[in-house]
Amino acid sequence: MSNFLEELKRRKVFRVAASYAVVAFVIMQLVEILFPMFNFPQWTQQFTVIVVLLGFPIAVILSWVFDKTNDGYIKTDAIKTKEIGGMNVSVDDRPFYLQKRNIFLVLSVVVGILIGSYGGSSLTRSDIDEKSIAVLPFDNLGSDESDEVFSDGITEDIISQLSKIKDIRVIARTSVLQYKGTTKNILQVAKELGVNNILEGSVRRIGDDVRIVGQLIDVNTDDHLWSDTYDRKMKNIFQVQSDVARKIASALKTKLSPDEETRISQIPTENLEAYTLYKQGKDKYLEYNTEGFEASIDYFKKALRIDPMFALAYAGIADSYAKLFIAKNDDTYSLLGFSAAEKALTLDKDLAEGYKALAHLFATIGNDTESLRNNLKAVKLKPGFSSAIANIGLRYRGKGDLSESLDWYMKARKINPNNRVGVTQYAVSYALLGEQETAEKIWLDGIANDKYAFPLYWGLITHYLNNGKFNNAKYYLDEVTNLMSEDERYDNLASQFYLYSKNYEKSLFHSNKINNPDDNQKLRTAFLNHKLGNNYNLKALKERSLTVIRDGGNYYQTNPYLILSQIFSVENKKTESYKWFDEAINDGFTNYKILMNNPIYDNIKGDDGYYELINKIKDHIDRERIEAGLES
Repeated sequence: MSNFLEELKRRKVFRVAASYAVVAFVIMQLVEILFPMFNFPQWTQQFTVIVVLLGFPIAVILSWVFDKTNDGYIKTDAIKTKEIGGMNVSVDDRPFYLQKRNIFLVLSVVVGILIGSYGGSSLTRSDIDEKSIAVLPFDNLGSDESDEVFSDGITEDIISQLSKIKDIRVIARTSVLQYKGTTKNILQVAKELGVNNILEGSVRRIGDDVRIVGQLIDVNTDDHLWSDTYDRKMKNIFQVQSDVARKIASALKTKLSPDEETRISQIPTENLEAYTLYKQGKDKYLEYNTEGFEASIDYFKKALRIDPMFALAYAGIADSYAKLFIAKNDDTYSLLGFSAAEKALTLDKDLAEGYKALAHLFATIGNDTESLRNNLKAVKLKPGFSSAIANIGLRYRGKGDLSESLDWYMKARKINPNNRVGVTQYAVSYALLGEQETAEKIWLDGIANDKYAFPLYWGLITHYLNNGKFNNAKYYLDEVTNLMSEDERYDNLASQFYLYSKNYEKSLFHSNKINNPDDNQKLRTAFLNHKLGNNYNLKALKERSLTVIRDGGNYYQTNPYLILSQIFSVENKKTESYKWFDEAINDGFTNYKILMNNPIYDNIKGDDGYYELINKIKDHIDRERIEAGLES
């Protein structure tokens, strides 16, 4: 064996192998950086890796057979020996640093990095659904400002149609919208969104004539799976989106069911003006503020004045009224919302958006059973409906089914990876299951990519408060202060931070700035006044919570059992507080850290009753962790 190693050294096999590995590593690094930069197709990277790897054994073999001399490359002579101390010893005239025995170790490390870097990345790509697609915002080639709304509408409608096909995973509009006008190549976009296919195109409108161009690209091979040009009159434009959906399904080797074929053939309205007003209303809704919700209703009503049979517009009104009910706590909005949702489903019994709006309204009045049922109906009709999928996750979490909730949030995130609220809820699911580091990383990664993502800040800061990490919470609260201190949501968050850190004066200052506070905020304000020696009254809040329980529900994001447990804690009535917290647990509540770190519960902490409640939740979480595959 020793002689063989010496022969390898003499024939410079080690030197060639080491040099080849180093050069190969450099080449691969350049490939990874430069090929995407110049928009080279994916197969060119794969081909280069294969060539480099195949070249390694060839180089080693050639180094064994041939040697480089002043006369060129010649066949290597037999091993040279020299008599030393009566023994024949092989002679190697190479410098000492080239004779190190650990050359194998160096070589292994370099080759391991090479294979790991590229093997790992290909594994990641293989995990992506083959029938996954992102529809990038179509380029508007028209000159009129209204053409921009029209081209965005085309993009959204194609996404909506594809979302009705069960076997295709299509990225939601909110996640692709950020790539409008992007300079990133399709390979980069596909990697960020986790898809194998990209649909891109353009829209040009001149008078009553429209030209729509689309092409479907497999990012792994750079193959154009489908492309087409549609020249249509405006009145026939709705058939285009349906046809594109069919063609893409065919290109991805997906057979449509009869129900899917029927659903993607349906058009929302015959009137283009009504359709445009609806799209403008949707854009206002997606601003996610009170003014936007009110403006969206105006647009939807204008659309209905033109087309009274426009079911989607009624569904839009229902969703907006649900949001206004949450914001203003006025039952009038709830009644108006239910009426609009019922009208939408009367006009179209298979309208997924109508069932989702109805589910949203049921959630606001605490009827989780009906909310879950209607969301499941919406997803059955539209399998790629990301907001309905996320809402299902929320409903399961409210029931204490954390593992099922996590599954649904995973589905939602695959469809809508850049949705701020969705990312936050996804992280919350991990946090409740005890995966604190995973949850924290999700929030931090999200904030790193979106500095104005208030829901992510909210989730992260609340996470730190629940875990007693007040310095971490303060650091990110300062960031929010600099970014959006005029936002009312900031006052709610700041009030919560100062409550947990027991700076009650500052907490009350921010709490008093909140308009239309919900029951949680009212309770916090009462507690703060209590701690500061001010007048407060918990009677009305107690009666309201008992009424909600009697009527069989919760108000949106307000758990009446928790409200009562906190009221009795403030009043230092331990038995009653424990009773209602136990009821909250039986109802599905799992965030035991609120009991540990919220000062409102200070009066009931530390005795046997307290630990019984904590352990009851922990036992439930342990079972859910096993169900979720987080424990063996």
